[in-house]
Amino acid sequence: MKVFIREFPAVHLAIGVIGNVIFFVGSVLFIWHATEDVAIWLFIIGSAGMMLGAVGQAFYTYERHRLNGAPGEAAEARLRG
Repeated sequence: MKVFIREFPAVHLAIGVIGNVIFFVGSVLFIWHATEDVAIWLFIIGSAGMMLGAVGQAFYTYERHRLNGAPGEAAEARLRG
């Protein structure tokens, strides 16, 4: 699982973007009373996609920092030493 998270950051971005689009479509569907039920489900699905994308991105960032050090760490070491 860690390899997948580390090697495919674009997947997390894609899941988040698709979640945002679904969330937006759900928002628009709330305009009409007849589409309220669909809007509710799209809200739920879109929110889940946004959450999964954000959690995946957080794991990716954590793994990258764990393996490579925090951003700017190498530059600070060069300045000190």
